[in-house]
Amino acid sequence: MASNKILGLIFANTNEKNLPELTAYRTTGSVPFGGKYRLIDFPLSNMSNSGINNIGIVTKSNFQSLMDHVGSGSAWDLARRRSGLSILPPYGEHSFASIVETIFNLHGYIEHGDEEYVLISPSDCVYNMDYGKVLDVAEKNNADLTFIYNKRPVAEITDDFRCILDVDDNGKVNKIMASPVDSGEVKLNIGAMLIRKNVLMGLVRQAMSESKYSFVRDVLQKSLDRYRVYACELTGYCEIIGSVKQYYDANMKLMDRDTRYRLFDYKRPIYTKVRDDAPSRYGLNSSVKGSLVAQGCVIDGTVENSIISKGVYIGAGAVVKNCIVMQDCVIGDGAELINIVVDKDVNVSRGSKLQGSLSYPMYIAKRSIV
Repeated sequence: MASNKILGLIFANTNEKNLPELTAYRTTGSVPFGGKYRLIDFPLSNMSNSGINNIGIVTKSNFQSLMDHVGSGSAWDLARRRSGLSILPPYGEHSFASIVETIFNLHGYIEHGDEEYVLISPSDCVYNMDYGKVLDVAEKNNADLTFIYNKRPVAEITDDFRCILDVDDNGKVNKIMASPVDSGEVKLNIGAMLIRKNVLMGLVRQAMSESKYSFVRDVLQKSLDRYRVYACELTGYCEIIGSVKQYYDANMKLMDRDTRYRLFDYKRPIYTKVRDDAPSRYGLNSSVKGSLVAQGCVIDGTVENSIISKGVYIGAGAVVKNCIVMQDCVIGDGAELINIVVDKDVNVSRGSKLQGSLSYPMYIAKRSIV
């Protein structure tokens, strides 16, 4: 891929209204995933692996942990004198009230470079893709807008970042639908798209002049009448994190070896900020089965079918089953946790017993003492 052709734009607060528990103190992009990653790692790594080296991360609120995580972008080879990684915080009370207003207010940043295309990406979608394939589709068809879509159940469509596509056998988009019209499987735009910079800014400026702020209805649907619109299918692993239940299920699927191989392709690694911890230590009476355990943990109890992040302590006689335990939590001796999402820095007291269900996992908020 010609890296100087594309400007990457990642929206860090995507879909946060549907993740109120996980995004109370952080952006969607900062939400931990898989024991050692954050959701922002996936679009950042996809762009870096595809040769895109000018990337802006659009933030709206609660972005302190995001800035700490991405830093200068060195983990993704984006710490450069020219281009590289930029954090784009709000600069007015209503500057990022909608996607349309956000892009309009970022026109100086977007139009400053000489890239021909803008690659827009959400931060709530977990997948591994070479964006060179999308550029190939765009250049082959002289497309002005190229959607990335995944075939999914219609029930998973939740927000203004995504739409349903009617795509013919040649990849041309005939219809863009803002809401479900039937049941079953549909071609869902995952929120990522490659669009010519001048086309994007023209559509956004027109929408703003008419006081219309829906990205799907007032920008994307309007593009069909005036521009060449095509689509590229994402056929590999793809999870959209639209609720705590979907977050829980997506993490639990990582227990499957084939799923991990599909997501963490060694040819296109997923990068993240490295924290230098000692190897995890397991007590003589500990038992760990079917779980993913990050470094820096001390485990003296029983862990089954769970994801344990860095620096977690699990006391003697404690049982953690079907759980996601984030960084630096302390699970006291004899405690029992089943079907629970435990946020960072939680202290579960000795002997406590908490249980959710697989259909509705319990959530323990960050820094709680239980």
